[in-house]
Amino acid sequence: MGIRKSEAGVRPVGADRWRVTARIRVNRKIRQRQTTFKGTKEQARDLHALLKKELREGKSDPSPFLPTTIQKFGDLLKIHLDKHDQCSPTYLAKIRHVADELGEIDIRFFPDRFENYLHNLRGTKSQRTHKMRSNATINRVIEIVRAVYNTGIALGLIETNPITKIRFPRLKELPRDVILSELDKQNLLNVIDKEAPHLSAIVRFALQVPCRRSELVKMRKEDLDLIHNAIRVKAENSKNDKGCWKPIPPDMIDYFRNLPNETDYLFYRKDENTTPGTTILTGLGDFHRAWRRCLRLAKLDNFRFHDTRHCSASALINNGTPEQVVMDVANWKTNMLRKYYHREPIQSLKLIKFNPAPASEKTIERIAASV
Repeated sequence: MGIRKSEAGVRPVGADRWRVTARIRVNRKIRQRQTTFKGTKEQARDLHALLKKELREGKSDPSPFLPTTIQKFGDLLKIHLDKHDQCSPTYLAKIRHVADELGEIDIRFFPDRFENYLHNLRGTKSQRTHKMRSNATINRVIEIVRAVYNTGIALGLIETNPITKIRFPRLKELPRDVILSELDKQNLLNVIDKEAPHLSAIVRFALQVPCRRSELVKMRKEDLDLIHNAIRVKAENSKNDKGCWKPIPPDMIDYFRNLPNETDYLFYRKDENTTPGTTILTGLGDFHRAWRRCLRLAKLDNFRFHDTRHCSASALINNGTPEQVVMDVANWKTNMLRKYYHREPIQSLKLIKFNPAPASEKTIERIAASV
């Protein structure tokens, strides 16, 4: 069976079911009709063309899918979420949190209420970490709210975006200055080998090759090149939509050469929901709980999986890898090494080159006498 793919205005939502959305722009306003249709894809395409034709001829009003008036911020947010229904689970969780906190606010008073909300957010601790919220957390909330308003403007539901950069400026974010010593790395790996062995391979790889967690959990056997000892990261699996190659560390070549046949993932774990006597291996998915438990046992409170990216990039530079090569492996578009490169102080001292010290007068007299 072929894979059903979305196209402009036609998106699969079930077995032989399609969401058909027709949009046109009239006098700088977006008019839209949307419906769910059951049939073939060709029939859905014909319906999409018919709906657009009717909108151009003015035979029908904009779709009731879009409310004629926006009363609460949650109304805008639902539309934004429907438009971005293919977003990552992390972004989806952030949007849902914003909806819970701000969804019931009247759109007329939202800017002032939102300003007070941000003020209170800066002064309270996170319920999950029990720490004061960072500027990065505040910035993510502002960016989501600003994006929601921009979606409303694009669809002609509102005229202006009150979440301006002047009133709600981006706060300065300090890069995380976190890196593990060799002793801490070994301690963490020992804990993982004992408590969560299914994470051993992915953590060892991440500590040596700068990767994002989303890239690692999506790696499959088809991406593996054992001739050149490299792994391909496809463009659709990268954050910046640009593919790259990750080198395989020498101590992990045997691991990749002996992957089991029961899974297509390069990093895997045993499915706990299988019947006794059977073995089904699946991808790691979200391993946040097991990771946090290992960190707690290793007494590494202020360390995140993404920090392995900084550790591995710094280690590559310290070992003599050119900066541009590290940037290509890490898939950075800009020189992020300026923020995330951590050189151990003792390594920096080894790179200092002194000019020869000037000879003293007695040394000069001794040299002259010998001549």
